Amino acid sequence: MEDKKETSNLIRLPTHDLLVQFVTIVYIPTLVFKKANVLSDLSQVKADIVPYTSEYARDVRSWIDCEETYYNLCRSKDFPPPPNVVETWQRNNITPYLLFSSNRPVAYAELWERRLEREIEITHLIVDTFKRGQGFGTKMLQLLYDRASQRKGIMKVVLHMFTDNHEALGCYLSAGFELVGTTPGFPGLRMIKIVK
Repeated sequence: MEDKKETSNLIRLPTHDLLVQFVTIVYIPTLVFKKANVLSDLSQVKADIVPYTSEYARDVRSWIDCEETYYNLCRSKDFPPPPNVVETWQRNNITPYLLFSSNRPVAYAELWERRLEREIEITHLIVDTFKRGQGFGTKMLQLLYDRASQRKGIMKVVLHMFTDNHEALGCYLSAGFELVGTTPGFPGLRMIKIVK
């Protein structure tokens, strides 16, 4: 039976098709997300972000190791992804980054500036298959937030989550993002971190 103190930390979300299957109730206390295997002291995660270059497209594509990963990343069911999938993500208003550790890329993500909304969205976050659960996703989010918050006029950094990926949710919460509700226009969760 649940403790009354813990029950007060629940957020009840409107039901969507996705949310009925995944989270009509989400526990926010960090003790629930310790199962995500994220390091509690991210200062031990030695890594830094650099601008993405196409020479690493094959590495990033190789991290899309199964249908579930591809769907979580792109909401596509056409697995395996095409050889040029990473190139199709590149746009003028999107800045892609790689997270490097020990001179090797271990994660990829993009900053998508939405000037009218005064926000930046982090998209296509993926971690090397063999590096997942070691804090690299959380480190990438923190470093991307730092980059985004330095841009003039940006008030918040947002993430959208479209599937019941418990590890991703734990990663986002560990990086300081807050669950604020559902995504507009399609089923999913919206998370934000206000720029200080």
